[in-house]
Amino acid sequence: MPASNSTMIRKLQFALNQKGYRILSNRSQFYSNEQNRPVTMYKITQSVWDKDKQRYKHVELFTSASEIQIVLFLRNLWYLVNDKPIPKTNKMKGAAEFERKWNAFLELWKPN
Repeated sequence: MPASNSTMIRKLQFALNQKGYRILSNRSQFYSNEQNRPVTMYKITQSVWDKDKQRYKHVELFTSASEIQIVLFLRNLWYLVNDKPIPKTNKMKGAAEFERKWNAFLELWKPN
């Protein structure tokens, strides 16, 4: 088992890219006056060829301030592209929000 969520994100990203999905992960920070601290946002995008512009564009797949939600998203995506049943999400803080975001993603997902 990887030592950290960041390591797991890199491994899942690498595995998906080996299948040709061109998955990218990005981090950005902003200062939250409400929480009185910097907040890190994580974003998963996919590079998709734009035939009209003859270049790759980045399509946002998932965004969260929770690194574990990013891991769960990539895990679910890995199971999805390999035609395997997706395991249930453990009861954790933010599980309901993750399930809502995952279901919204599934409505729009178009595999390669």
